Amino acid sequence: MTDLQTISRGASGDGFVVDAGDAIRARSVRGEQLLVWVMLACVVTFFVWAYFAVLDEVIRGSGKVIPSSQVQVVQNLEGGIVKQINVAEGDLVARGDVLLTIDDTRFDSSLQESRLRTLSLKAKAIRLRAEAEGQDELPAFPDEINQALPELYVQERELLDERRRELEANQRILSEQLTQKQQAITELKSRAERLERSLGLTERELRVTRPLQAQGAVSEVEVLRLQRQVNDLRGELDEARLSVPRAEAELAEVEQRRVELDAGFRKEARTELSEVNAELSSMSAGNVALEDRVLRTQVRSPIRGVVKSLQVRTVGGVVQPGMDLVEIVPVGDSLLVEARVKPRDIAFLSPGLPAKVKLTAYDFAIYGGLDAQVEHISADTFVDERDEAYYLVRVRTSEPDLVKDGKSFSIIPGMTAEVDILVGEKSVLSYIMKPVLRARASALREP
Repeated sequence: MTDLQTISRGASGDGFVVDAGDAIRARSVRGEQLLVWVMLACVVTFFVWAYFAVLDEVIRGSGKVIPSSQVQVVQNLEGGIVKQINVAEGDLVARGDVLLTIDDTRFDSSLQESRLRTLSLKAKAIRLRAEAEGQDELPAFPDEINQALPELYVQERELLDERRRELEANQRILSEQLTQKQQAITELKSRAERLERSLGLTERELRVTRPLQAQGAVSEVEVLRLQRQVNDLRGELDEARLSVPRAEAELAEVEQRRVELDAGFRKEARTELSEVNAELSSMSAGNVALEDRVLRTQVRSPIRGVVKSLQVRTVGGVVQPGMDLVEIVPVGDSLLVEARVKPRDIAFLSPGLPAKVKLTAYDFAIYGGLDAQVEHISADTFVDERDEAYYLVRVRTSEPDLVKDGKSFSIIPGMTAEVDILVGEKSVLSYIMKPVLRARASALREP
């Protein structure tokens, strides 16, 4: 309002021009002042932002993917004739994949023969157990025996029946002998009773005859005859009485033999069963070894990895025992990346620091990278072909493959990569001031 009044008052003369110029200059000064304040505010705002804003401080190295463990050499213990080759160099194989197959004819034949022998022994063991337990019927065989050897049940049942009949025949013989001994004892006792009665009568007759002989009514010859008869009867009676215990002992012996016959039959079965079980244990161990041989005819990969070299290329070729067949570069559940880091960047590195692996084969902007962790830092520097020193730093990734939109991209040893190791955070201001501080530190030094 003051400016307008000044212009109005000077409208009739040169004073108008002077007042208008002053007004324009005054307005220009205020604009410049405003611009300065705006610029100052921007600078202050920038420095405040630079002070509080932080950026990751990373140390960068270049390197390549290396095997997470030593190269695996696959061999075969027995060797043989190559039947089939399933892989080629460069193939990615999983743990347990069949690399090649060796003809298993001789091992499989031995295994089948051993298995049949084992089944026969199991059938025999069932029959012997039935004999040892006194069973009259043979228990049913397991399906594995019936399917492999269906005729074996009939054979073992007939053998059980035959041995049972043999036992019963021997038992009948002993029973007959027992009956005979019992009859002999009865006869001996009866004879002893008869002799005892006859002896009593003869002694009585002798006592009656002696007075008559003294009177002369009977001759002495008759007395002697009676005396001799008494002596004979006494001898026969003693013999009969002594024969009874002997016959009873023989009877007890026959009874014992009859008991021992059955016990011996079962004992023999148990002894033979123990031998069969021992042989079965030995056969089982042998079968495991034969099965292992047959399984080893399928040469399998011990790890997940990439086939580096194939030493066998001819189907029908002969493989020597212990010969190297396939070399496999391991590809584990994680990757190991070996990077070269300059000595000037090594001070703040330590195992356990996080890192990011960027594979040159896959564009980082499209496929991203892999999270990793520092695992090892070399104790000393190495020198490359250009005589430049470097430290070897190994980082291990958390995943074995790159994944993008649900699709997995495999990574194999030898691929080159860039490794960014996060060592801390710095404000933007510290990055801006770094050249200034460096210049200040060296300002008073002689060049």
